[in-house]
Amino acid sequence: MLRATRWVCRDRFLSLEKPLIMGIVNATPDSFSDGGLHVGARGAIEWGLRLMEQGADILDVGGESTRPGAPEVSLDEELDRVIPVVESLVRAGAVVSVDTSKSQVMREALKVGVHILNDVRSFTLPGAQEVAVNSDAGLVLMHMQGTPATMQRCVSYENDDVTASAIRFLQERDDALTAAGVNPSRICWDCGFGFGKTVEQNFELLAQTERFVQCGRPYLMGLSRKSSIGAVTGVKEPQDRVVGSVVGALLAAQRGAQVLRVHDVARTKEGLAVWHATQKAGLTPKIK
Repeated sequence: MLRATRWVCRDRFLSLEKPLIMGIVNATPDSFSDGGLHVGARGAIEWGLRLMEQGADILDVGGESTRPGAPEVSLDEELDRVIPVVESLVRAGAVVSVDTSKSQVMREALKVGVHILNDVRSFTLPGAQEVAVNSDAGLVLMHMQGTPATMQRCVSYENDDVTASAIRFLQERDDALTAAGVNPSRICWDCGFGFGKTVEQNFELLAQTERFVQCGRPYLMGLSRKSSIGAVTGVKEPQDRVVGSVVGALLAAQRGAQVLRVHDVARTKEGLAVWHATQKAGLTPKIK
């Protein structure tokens, strides 16, 4: 199957000829890397606008941490954290994604113009698939065993092939959504780096990026600042894992990933600029 060349997200037709940068806007007090740094809606909005200036193609707004062991957030609290931020960033002209599994949050975000629904549970909670089907938003399906609270207890896979297991799950959820009426051009896949995997399994997924891309859907890689980056680099603090995160993003892009979900937009953009220049030079005929 040919790799996807565009991603349809409501009225936005996102070209995938070059990797897109999805900047992370955490409107949370407890996210693993930058929770509490952008306090309140105003702080999150200002951070989102800053990421736009740095070159983010998409802004991913989340109001509930999905770090291992994270507690659940009430519906009202998540709505209060997320909706004002989504609304303001849409008005500013950004392509905005909402990172949520709650159908009610999805509905309210759609009302204020969100372009993408990014669900770590792949629209399996009550009502979520119905909202996805009845919208015209881009949809991100992600592989995860268990829940954020339990996922690191669920790290065994059939025949130890984490890549095959992730692809099988994503294909099943893709089939369910398309059978219910979703246009396939709206669906993006995410292998769930860091969600119910060991360090070795996470890097197997990164190494096997091409297998996901060949399935024909836009493919998102989100490894920014995660514990597996720290495990192989020895960098303890998440906010200090910039170099490892950028290198990981570039390796994913080199293998075909089309959306890179990152904290460090400016540094990732710089890395991609060097990669693009190298690619261009390699394609330029040499004058003899």
